[in-house]
Amino acid sequence: MATTYCVNADIVLDNGKSVDSLMDADLDAAGITERKDAARLRAYNKINEQYLAGRTLIPATHIATLKEIEIDLVISDIMTGSFSMETLNVSDWTEKYAERAKDALEKLRFDASAESAAADSQNTGDGTVGTIVANDHFTVTELWTLIAQNQNVFTVRGSLTGPLPNLTVGNAYPEKDWGTVVNDYGLILHIREYEAYPIYLTVTTGATAFVQYDRFTFKTFAASYYRQRDGNIIRG
Repeated sequence: MATTYCVNADIVLDNGKSVDSLMDADLDAAGITERKDAARLRAYNKINEQYLAGRTLIPATHIATLKEIEIDLVISDIMTGSFSMETLNVSDWTEKYAERAKDALEKLRFDASAESAAADSQNTGDGTVGTIVANDHFTVTELWTLIAQNQNVFTVRGSLTGPLPNLTVGNAYPEKDWGTVVNDYGLILHIREYEAYPIYLTVTTGATAFVQYDRFTFKTFAASYYRQRDGNIIRG
């Protein structure tokens, strides 16, 4: 069974009952598990294919929201399936869970975010990278690498964005008063407006100074949101 946002034990009705109570009495434990597994996979694929298209990795902080949406989709799926018992008000319950999941998906918004930077195991310097702030309008999902040129300067490169101006240790990055900036290939970079930078951070020195080729890596994640247009949910 593929990994999904929830597990079978999570599939519980709002009243606290297991969804097992709604299934056909002829189903044995293996049949119930098989039905749940199939419903979970359908819900997982629906969320990822229709609502999270283009996102290759989802930050761990978003999983709780997606888990609750998936549970509602699974419950709705099971209630409307051929193995669900004919139970009074099942149609109302089915609609409630389905509509709640749909409403949550249509309002789904994940702000741009960044993981904490990881220091290379071979680093000499013991300085750190502070909290990394992402930019909802310009951050994309990619891997960033900071490489020391000396104890005071790091190059900054995104796997998709490419090189940005160097950062100075101890200064907030980016700096608003840059003059001409040359990157690690000796090319003059186009200087972005401060508000258009995909990342904001500060590298601070520790007890031991950085040396050339010390490095940090971290991932950023693009903002993801959806809006209604002509009855269709599209990626914003």
